[in-house]
Amino acid sequence: MSYTVLARRYRSQAFDQVVGQQPVAETLKNAIKTGRVAHAYLFCGTRGVGKTSMARLFARALNAPDTVPDAPRADGAEYPPQDVQDRMADAIMAGEDLNVIEIDGASNNSVDQARQLIANAGLSPTGNALYKVYIIDEVHMLSTSAFNALLKTMEEPPSHVKFILCTTEPHKVPATIQSRCQRFDFRNIATARIAEHLTDVLQQENVEAQSEAVWQVARLGNGSMRDALSLLDRLLAAGQSPLTTTTLEEMFGLPDHALVASLVDAVADGDVGDALTKAADLLNHGIGQDQLIEVLIERFRQLMLIAACGADSELIELSEDARPTAAAQAQRFDPAALTYMIALCESVQRNAKSSSNPRALLDAGLVRLALAEKMADVAAVLSGAGPAATAAQKKK
Repeated sequence: MSYTVLARRYRSQAFDQVVGQQPVAETLKNAIKTGRVAHAYLFCGTRGVGKTSMARLFARALNAPDTVPDAPRADGAEYPPQDVQDRMADAIMAGEDLNVIEIDGASNNSVDQARQLIANAGLSPTGNALYKVYIIDEVHMLSTSAFNALLKTMEEPPSHVKFILCTTEPHKVPATIQSRCQRFDFRNIATARIAEHLTDVLQQENVEAQSEAVWQVARLGNGSMRDALSLLDRLLAAGQSPLTTTTLEEMFGLPDHALVASLVDAVADGDVGDALTKAADLLNHGIGQDQLIEVLIERFRQLMLIAACGADSELIELSEDARPTAAAQAQRFDPAALTYMIALCESVQRNAKSSSNPRALLDAGLVRLALAEKMADVAAVLSGAGPAATAAQKKK
């Protein structure tokens, strides 16, 4: 029996299950309830945030509602029995219903294919369906000629046709198309919400996992639930339980968490030699220089947020188990110093890309990080005062 990936197996089956998109879900539900369903919608947002899932749910709510409404159908016919409704709903969610047509804009982008779509749209829905729903994914990939062919139909489609256009790049969709649609912008999903959903998935899969490992996967998802679930799938394929941060680091080639923490401690101690040694250890473990700097920037960012907002702030993207250690480390810095360190790391990262000796820039950057407290206080850095002026000020 073939394996179904987590992103498909745990696809949302109800409006309320689309994580992080409650405003969009509520608006669409109310549109159906009040009879204000538009003929065309444009769903915008990054990959894996629920656009296609929401489109299918909307199509299901139009053609196969969970419960038969009290009001009569728009075409005057009676609603089919509930068991027929249920079969239609299952087919829609599985992408197998003939009246809900999903089209990939990347592979169906020619003007001839657009004209074929228009011709088919004129045909009435089959069976017990009320509407023909066209879901065009990655619609920005359509050619200019294909968009032009769709214009008139998009403006005045047959009463039985609804269009749902999905795109990750709305700026590439012509304004003439956008003006004919109701636009909904899907937000990136918060790390905490992704971690919560991943925890639920792991419980259903009967797999134990360290909370910090789950949070790391959620952060790597970068706002995309599908990406996070795909990463979790790779971890589960390793067959290890419980899932740990060590498993995560080995599978994804991430820096050793303990080594990164010890590097930050060396910076806090002002120990130049130890900071350089810890950085070399990380690089010798196969971590790229750019990746190391990214990890340092993210670590300093978390410490800055803790120092500024407290360890209990919702802005902190760390598990409950990891917060006490991070909070203790944050006490060794002040927010302004961490701001300077983030800027310094970003500068090193940017300059290293065009340097013939990027390792020298990294080492110099680490030395400056470790000596930051000795060379200048933050006020002097912000005012542009040099090390000598800062030293004189400290002697006073």
